Amino acid sequence: MTKKSNATIYDIAREANVSPSMVSRVYNQKPGVSRAKRELIEGLLEKYNYVPDEFARSLKKQRTKCIGIIVSDVCNPFFARILYGCNQIAEKNGYLVFSYETHDVPEIEMKFLNLLAEQKMEAIILLGGESGWVRIDEEYYNCVKRIAKSTPVITMGCMECENVCNVITDEGRAMRTLIEYLIGLGHKNFLFLGGLLNSRSYEDKAEQFSVMMRRYGIPEEKSMINTCGYEKERAYQEMRRILREEERPTAVIVVNEIVAIGAIRAIKEMHLNIPEDISIVCFDNSFISESITPRLTTVGCNYEKFAQRLTYTALDAINEPDYYLIKKTEIIESVFVIRDSVKSYN
Repeated sequence: MTKKSNATIYDIAREANVSPSMVSRVYNQKPGVSRAKRELIEGLLEKYNYVPDEFARSLKKQRTKCIGIIVSDVCNPFFARILYGCNQIAEKNGYLVFSYETHDVPEIEMKFLNLLAEQKMEAIILLGGESGWVRIDEEYYNCVKRIAKSTPVITMGCMECENVCNVITDEGRAMRTLIEYLIGLGHKNFLFLGGLLNSRSYEDKAEQFSVMMRRYGIPEEKSMINTCGYEKERAYQEMRRILREEERPTAVIVVNEIVAIGAIRAIKEMHLNIPEDISIVCFDNSFISESITPRLTTVGCNYEKFAQRLTYTALDAINEPDYYLIKKTEIIESVFVIRDSVKSYN
């Protein structure tokens, strides 16, 4: 009888440069793996005579097959679309999703974290909320740390915590893409509108905005940053104030589409045209960017891929308790879509 080797699913995943869940799919003869990858993994399974631990397999029979998702704002198209994608993928893999909305209130988020842990969720995914802050509240951090000891937690932030995995977008690169595009079209006077201090997403964008302004020699008076939050009414008021000034920007980079709605309303009420009088670009790329007139040029989330990685990371962490050691943080590239909202000065 051939003796079983000591190789683990992690060893085979590392050597094949794939996820443990893909190794599991090949071992269990499930679809969804390319022929080349399947042949590579099957070769390694045979090489190491891999057999999964029977005790670990028996534990799977005790599972609830439920994943919890906590979302900061289901009315925000960005989070709504990711939540929808996570639900679809979880369902295809035989999991039921329990989702809760926090309205961006940390106390409510901690309440639902504890509730989902009590309900024996196999993993918890956090969409937005406190985990996306640069400086995280100590009480919240300790809450996540305690729950993550028994339940894998997946965030859209950069939490450094055992059994917590992060799936993020490269916000700095997204900002560079927009600025290089605008510079290439001859723009020399910029405004970055919206966002909140301490938001990792905002601060990464703002830092890269300042770096790029210096790189291209744009003076401070022509590279404004206005941190007016994420509400369209506040954006509307700030945009009206800025447009009353003697020199206005030629290009406005908006932190998201909700803020863009407020900014566009102000621009139109001042009897200015987009993009003839002022250009506007933003982040997110949900249905809003496609529906607004003119349609907005955006750097947006690859929603399908982002939802896939969040959900499959959760599934990998469920199946392999030390998965977070292999894939602590994964970066998903953004998608750049050129539409009708930018004027060329060349």
